[in-house]
Amino acid sequence: MQQGVSRDNWARPDNGWLVAGAVLAASLVTALPLLLLGTVSHMVLVAGALVSVAATLFSPRRALAALVVVTAVLPVALADAVRLPLGARPWELILLAALLFTAIDLILFDGMRLRRTRVDGLVLAFLGVATVGTLIGAWHGHEAFLRNARYPFYFVCFFLVLQALERRDVTRLFSPLFVIIGVVISAEYVLEFLGAIDLSTGDDFVRIGHRQGIVLPVSLLVMANWIVHDPRRWGRALLLGLFLFTGLGFALTLGRGMWVSFGLGLVVSVWLWHKGQPVAQRRAWKGIALAMGLVLTLTATVLIFQRVTGAAISAHAVERSRTFLDYSRDVQVLSRLLNYATALGEIAKQPVLGAGQGATVTSYSFNPDTDRFETWTAWTLDSLYLTLWLKLGLAGLVLFPWLCFRVVQAGVRVFHRSRDPSERAFAAAAVATLVGMALLGISDGSMVNGRFAALFAVLFGLIMLMDADDDRSRTVP
Repeated sequence: MQQGVSRDNWARPDNGWLVAGAVLAASLVTALPLLLLGTVSHMVLVAGALVSVAATLFSPRRALAALVVVTAVLPVALADAVRLPLGARPWELILLAALLFTAIDLILFDGMRLRRTRVDGLVLAFLGVATVGTLIGAWHGHEAFLRNARYPFYFVCFFLVLQALERRDVTRLFSPLFVIIGVVISAEYVLEFLGAIDLSTGDDFVRIGHRQGIVLPVSLLVMANWIVHDPRRWGRALLLGLFLFTGLGFALTLGRGMWVSFGLGLVVSVWLWHKGQPVAQRRAWKGIALAMGLVLTLTATVLIFQRVTGAAISAHAVERSRTFLDYSRDVQVLSRLLNYATALGEIAKQPVLGAGQGATVTSYSFNPDTDRFETWTAWTLDSLYLTLWLKLGLAGLVLFPWLCFRVVQAGVRVFHRSRDPSERAFAAAAVATLVGMALLGISDGSMVNGRFAALFAVLFGLIMLMDADDDRSRTVP
């Protein structure tokens, strides 16, 4: 008796005619009503268009790839301008499409066979804690509890990656995607910078500090590890060029925390490369020279760009870097510290369960537009650990860092077990990224608070997918 539907029929995900037909149908469904109805039903039509575009993918693998690209690349201004029913975001519609496609594959084609990993329980526990945090936020009557609650639940992407992808997809599709999105974001930053400064004098320096900048150190670490472990795949010259261009956009962020995070990630990458060498061939100076070479080449590129444009990038970078020696020099750092103190005061009221999703923090913060301190009420915190503690309680504060640690362990295992240079490069980059993000988490909460939670959930899933595949191959005789 047949247990499922054969993938060999016409309704397979890679049927080009089916995809073309879906594109045509989406165009007709979207374009004709717009021409006939004008803008009266604009909100509904935009939502329908996005769902239709996601449906043309007709594949959980392509839907997840689209999720990564849209989440990372979509400009903040455009994302904020899009108005969808129920306050949904474009990447959330793609996530729903990926959920649907994965469920269809799992039921019809895979016979409900689930791929399991060492951290499934931790991810489920974290989602459970997020649910409790949402209920607590609703109990306390926080107005924004639903807005906050959505972000931890993006970690359902972890399970989508496990069930929808194969090991080869990690290096053939998603590893290049992490490079591409970094290049695209850097291009956005460079173009915005050139449009904002006075090229004739270079006096009007503008810091480009959008939310997408958090992706740049991830992309740079993927490129750096490709250069080290798998330069033949794309060519060392091309990889170095992409690295320098992405690094230029990264420099324009003037993000001190991200710079330190990337530096730590680069150190971890060099350490993994060193440990991966045969004992007789290990030379510490080679790793140090490699890291210094990348950093100095990137610095030279930024200086050349500064020379051509006349923008005083280095002067502003040095000025912001002085904060490491004397934090009182930067009024924005002082604002952040005041915000942390207020958050700790709120946490002290509910140290075990937390204040729940939607909890806000009201404190003095510096407003650069008015050049003075003002009282602001914010629903976000520039700290991963304080965010977890405030909104998810002690359970969230313990569970998520432990989950990150277990994923790092898995990445190290994959790095040492695999003989594929591309897999070793991606595993090393993922480990370096998570170690760097653990440090950056002191001053940034993007891993669980914002749209980029989906990106890190996918990264977690890719590493655990390779680790689970290694475990199965070792147990099969």
